[in-house]
Amino acid sequence: MAAANVSSKRRRLLGDASLEDFISCLLSDLPSGILTHVANYLDAPSRALFAAALATNQNAAASDERNSAIVGNEWTTLDFGDIEEDLAARLSDGDISAVLLCIDAVNRLKRLKLTNCYNITGVGLEPLRGSTTIEQIDLSLFYDRKHPDFCPAPLISCATMKCW
Repeated sequence: MAAANVSSKRRRLLGDASLEDFISCLLSDLPSGILTHVANYLDAPSRALFAAALATNQNAAASDERNSAIVGNEWTTLDFGDIEEDLAARLSDGDISAVLLCIDAVNRLKRLKLTNCYNITGVGLEPLRGSTTIEQIDLSLFYDRKHPDFCPAPLISCATMKCW
């Protein structure tokens, strides 16, 4: 009975929105200082993902200011191998693109490592187009000592990225 009450209460609060959207909206209403403080406890890729998630629920002006505070300025390397493997494996091209935009990768990033990002096709790398700072994009989907056992095969392909 208690579970049914919680479920129906949640349904009334959310309406058509998902729980993740509802929580994200609540987070985006917090002051920038609190979010920046929380972000300091995250590793670099997680901090960028956090900023990208918040940016989807804000207007552009507030988003730019808040994102700068959350992600910081030190973005020479972005290595998705630094986050949990199952999270990296679920990232989409849209997620990668949002992160690259949040950190202003076209002007800051020198090295991008897509370790464990099995679910991307490559179109999410579009924000890097025209970059004069990028030196290396590591498309290795696994660490050196780990042997790939992909089933099905990874989605990333040269055909998708042929315009690069």
